[in-house]
Amino acid sequence: MKAYQDWWQVQAEVFGRPDSDGYTLEQYSSGRALSDTLVGLRQLRDAKVVMTGTPRNSPVVKAIDLKADPQTAVIEDCVDLTDWHRVDAVTGAAKDPGQRLNRYVAKASLRMFQEHWLIYEFTREVDRTC
Repeated sequence: MKAYQDWWQVQAEVFGRPDSDGYTLEQYSSGRALSDTLVGLRQLRDAKVVMTGTPRNSPVVKAIDLKADPQTAVIEDCVDLTDWHRVDAVTGAAKDPGQRLNRYVAKASLRMFQEHWLIYEFTREVDRTC
């Protein structure tokens, strides 16, 4: 659970800086979760926006397999973006999309790698609110 919460904290920090390369995300994620997050970061930079505020989460461990190789876990979360906003990186003007989904259910799949949990897949279930 801590790895997942730390991943969100690092995302908030990285997405809040216009000059971030996202390197620190590699400590918490891999695979599709990392590539999707880096694409999102690049899109923000290209649009010259940053994120301000803080996303909120309510994660629950739904499954864990400590006998698998590598060990795996699944977390379900209610992601709340109500207090996390896109703003112009220079002026600070609000740039949130018009039809923004503020709360949704998400599923994170984690794998143990070199004695650390890494998020390797993160799926937004945008048709489910929480």
